[in-house]
Amino acid sequence: MIDTTSHCDTARRGSFARVLCSVTAIAMLGLSCITPLLADELQNYSVSWIGNSFSGGDAGWVPQDVQDIFVAPDGSVFTTVGWEEHRGNIAVFKDGQLLQQTAHWKGGGIDRLVGDTICATEHHIFFATGTSEGRNGEITGTWLARRDRADVASRKPELRIEIGLEIHGVAASSDHVFASTSDGRVRVFDHKLKPIGDWPAPAPGEMAIDASGHLWIVDTESRSILHFDAQGNRLPQTIALLEDVIPADIAIAPNGELLVADGGQNRQVLVYHHLDSEPELASTFGERGGVFAGPTPGRMDERRFVAPIGVGADAQGNLYVASGPIAKAHGGTTIIESYSPSGDLRWRVSSTEWLDTVDAVRASDATSLFGSRHRYSLDLSHPVGKQWTAEAFTLHPDRYPDDPRLQSPARGGVWHRVIHGKPYLFFPDMNGGDLFVFRFDPDLEGEIAIPCAAISTNSIWVDANENGRREDDEVTHQTTGETRGWFVGIDGTVWQASRHDGIFEYPLGNVGGRGVLVYETATRRHTPMPAPLTELRRIVYDRGTDTMFLGGSTATDKAEHWKPMGPNLIRFDNWTRDRRTDWQLVLPHEKGRSDHESYEPFDFAIEGDYIFVVYAGVLPSQNLPTGTVMVFDKRDRRYLGHMQPSGKRTGTVPMDALQDMVHSINVFRRADGEFVVFIEDDGYSKNLMYRWKP
Repeated sequence: MIDTTSHCDTARRGSFARVLCSVTAIAMLGLSCITPLLADELQNYSVSWIGNSFSGGDAGWVPQDVQDIFVAPDGSVFTTVGWEEHRGNIAVFKDGQLLQQTAHWKGGGIDRLVGDTICATEHHIFFATGTSEGRNGEITGTWLARRDRADVASRKPELRIEIGLEIHGVAASSDHVFASTSDGRVRVFDHKLKPIGDWPAPAPGEMAIDASGHLWIVDTESRSILHFDAQGNRLPQTIALLEDVIPADIAIAPNGELLVADGGQNRQVLVYHHLDSEPELASTFGERGGVFAGPTPGRMDERRFVAPIGVGADAQGNLYVASGPIAKAHGGTTIIESYSPSGDLRWRVSSTEWLDTVDAVRASDATSLFGSRHRYSLDLSHPVGKQWTAEAFTLHPDRYPDDPRLQSPARGGVWHRVIHGKPYLFFPDMNGGDLFVFRFDPDLEGEIAIPCAAISTNSIWVDANENGRREDDEVTHQTTGETRGWFVGIDGTVWQASRHDGIFEYPLGNVGGRGVLVYETATRRHTPMPAPLTELRRIVYDRGTDTMFLGGSTATDKAEHWKPMGPNLIRFDNWTRDRRTDWQLVLPHEKGRSDHESYEPFDFAIEGDYIFVVYAGVLPSQNLPTGTVMVFDKRDRRYLGHMQPSGKRTGTVPMDALQDMVHSINVFRRADGEFVVFIEDDGYSKNLMYRWKP
């Protein structure tokens, strides 16, 4: 069949809702020119989320990568983190509920480049912060700030003082505030942040104040904890920590004991007593080795900490532990837990899906999911927001220190594939330049995903010796050009969509004895850029029907921003044989005040007979929020309607879904015909989840 097309525009030609209609298809199907009516919502869909204890928006969310907590005597837990996408760095939790939080749309949104230390008194919080002008790491935590504890989100009463050096720890007594700084000194202020003086301390880090007003300060170089009075005089008590201990945080419990969050390989809380005489280790809390202990490394459970980065206790003796993936480093995990004096879990809140999109294990009928760092169970019979449980942490920083997930949190957007009976994870980096491949070996490695291959614009790595580490003699160099899109077929074939250099196909070669997948430049196939595309950004291939779907720009319809997929979606039939264009669709798009605010299709997925297109940006003219998904029939590109994360019918979840990863949507059709749609939301550190029954 020869494809001919005609342009059918809406009244807003050139910007919004322009479509290209196949004349031949229209004649065959008896269709008129198809223009999406965006007011049409799909029927029979619902909205939920996974990966965060709270939904986001005004309901709040657990911040990404919390790096410090402070626990007040009444059990209030204050958080901070150096980078928080929606500036929700400071949050206040109590009894498992979120009481307060900063946010970018509130007047008191915190600067993104804040520090990683916080403390509180009865009336105020004190924390390290940056400046509104600081960007890209230029300023990080060099200002000391004070806010009212009763309203941490309000900037109006905030006081600040610039120190000009990175602040490593803060602590406050009834009349003084102390800040340890990167020049090896402790600076002293009154509660109005008026400087009083300063004194030396070796490599000072986190600090805690005991009932006598004395300071305990982490010496980050010697990994010891030193004792000072409020005037800076060194006191005789010193706690020499074992060599493998990383003192990520310290706190004084109401009974006078010193608590140490050990972010090292033991992943425990250390408890010291006899502080006024000869401090000694009294006990530990948490399973030794944390989440990686026992016969199933990676399995998550009570007292199996990922990596303690914050600790504290309240007046009732309840213990609080905050965990991240590795001490004082980013990586898309926050788990805050409270335990009773007897060691029983009281409550837990968490954030586990930042810069990521989960995928369903198809054999499980979507009851099992994988993100780039976590495995989840999903029970759709539970209430909205309560359907998911994080079951495993799949990254092992001690065993696989070269794991690309440790190098940056911007690794995610998963394809879960079963190849030769074994499970694998594939996911790109945030902007699409690299694709990473992970295998599993449950008998030896439990839940851990092991790096085994990677394909990038300039190289292919295959883990030939099966040790999970990238070595020079395992790398083959190649050149493919800048890339914004990947797709992994069910047979393990990798498809790479370079922006201007066409499509590269990597058939799966051998499979090693331990399941290492082999890709080679020698078997790579190249297809030049298919007309009429001038730029290619997304790709999906259906092996069963030999159908290719491509997203990108043409000479007349271009992406406004560098990250979305572009407004054109084109279907090619008989891709590997007698290739022909079946249809071309210019998706609805609208230019905003700036290119970053444009309403554009961001990514798409194919499942069953449908195309699911997720949108970035807010569409004011149609009152559609970011995270809206439009659904089309893949056979004739007929528009069926949209799903949106807010609105009267779905307003039980007041949120949107900000996408930042090139692979930001996955869809799975369950056995009963229901479609489950997962969308990245890096703004609120979660995945949005739609359920739709056609």
